[in-house]
Amino acid sequence: MDANTSAPPLDAKRMGTFEFSRTIADLPAPKGLPFVGSLLKLSGRQFHLTLADWIREFGPVFRLDVMGHQLMVLSDPAAVEGLLRDRPDGFRRTSNLKTSMGELKIAGVITAEGDDWRKQRRLVMGGLNAEVVRNFFPTMVAITERVLLRWKTAVAEGRRIDLHRDLKAMALDVIVAIAMGQDIDAVNDDGNQVQRDIDNIFQRLGARNATLLPYWRYFKLPVDRAADKSADDIEQAVIGFVKDARERMAQQPQLRQKPGNMLEAMIAASENPESGFTDQELISNAIMSVIGGEDTTANSMAWMINLLAQNPEAAAALSAEVDAVLGDAPVAREWEWLKQLPYLEAAHSETQRLRAVAPFMGFASNADCVVADTFVPKDTVIFVANTGASQDEAHFPQHALFRPERWIFDGKPSREEDPSRKVFPFGAGSRLCPGRFLALTEIKMVLAMLVRNFELVPDPDAPPVEQLLNFFVGPSAVPVQLKLRAR
Repeated sequence: MDANTSAPPLDAKRMGTFEFSRTIADLPAPKGLPFVGSLLKLSGRQFHLTLADWIREFGPVFRLDVMGHQLMVLSDPAAVEGLLRDRPDGFRRTSNLKTSMGELKIAGVITAEGDDWRKQRRLVMGGLNAEVVRNFFPTMVAITERVLLRWKTAVAEGRRIDLHRDLKAMALDVIVAIAMGQDIDAVNDDGNQVQRDIDNIFQRLGARNATLLPYWRYFKLPVDRAADKSADDIEQAVIGFVKDARERMAQQPQLRQKPGNMLEAMIAASENPESGFTDQELISNAIMSVIGGEDTTANSMAWMINLLAQNPEAAAALSAEVDAVLGDAPVAREWEWLKQLPYLEAAHSETQRLRAVAPFMGFASNADCVVADTFVPKDTVIFVANTGASQDEAHFPQHALFRPERWIFDGKPSREEDPSRKVFPFGAGSRLCPGRFLALTEIKMVLAMLVRNFELVPDPDAPPVEQLLNFFVGPSAVPVQLKLRAR
């Protein structure tokens, strides 16, 4: 791969068949400590903010020196897009991340590489594609109405609503329903164990990623044993879903030819010896779907609600658009209505620009290559800040402001003007997030229901909302209360 940035030209150099202007050693770098370099700064629940500070100071391509090794940090949009599109052949996930995730039984397509990834990707994408999501739409309407009833009841009774908790519960209900064919109604189960287990796993995964020494591989604290139990509990829950699905498919053999959900599709594939799809891969991808489908979508909605509450003009514009499309309906009951909400889509894109739930990713090069006109040796670790341009005035003037209008154009924008080529919240290329379409549909459903029925009232006494990095970045709170809109 050769993805050039807009950096000034340097003297050309050559190594073998590669032509480049610099090596990683030529890149600027933050000053580190003797021997350990920048190691001590590569941790903490706000490391993504440290990374953003470094990008502002050192530019879109720089290095980190860590324990005698040189790591590359990349945030130039063109170079980032090129790298993401060169996966899985050119780059892979780092082994440390895969190991940490595997210890908590998070595997499947998200950690697979090469041919294993291609095999698993086909099945996971097939279970979450646009046709499947559209067929699932009536169930999503019912789940959205369930949340609406919960919130209306709480407002009528004067009870405080924990929006972050409810958003996570709804996201869990949606992914378990579409992927597993089960209705667990976590929305109305305040003590839902699966939701607690997922929260526990992500908190521990985040803490482990922020810890310099992997002590838990030698001795385990109570929090580590609790996380292991949560991982085991989710595995057992998924095994139960698989058992139920196999019994259902035995009674309805036609489901093998026309599966009703992702789990049934994976079971049908695992029973075909020519597919090479094993029971373990089935279980791993089912667990990955449940865990990954809850946290990212819920945090995206939580950030969006916070930003809308802080920007009443944007909230009013969104309410006007939703009112015009939904009319008297309290939720979007027709699939086609979701296509008539450009401002809502723009508000989501602007939220991802300002508060991406996955602001950076770690990769390693599979071979010697050139990235951003820089020679990168095989096995070099690269931190990709896939929203690195989001705080750059050259790409987004008045970048600190929440302005959904940035994403709305008359006609198709040029490549240089297109903001979607500067921010990559779902990745890019063949490894684009398989749950992207489902997540966007769910976000539209919930936000349309929210602004159609309620006003967003920020809590003036609440402390500032912090950005907290577990595996993904979520808000420390959603200090927003709901007030029924007058009809």
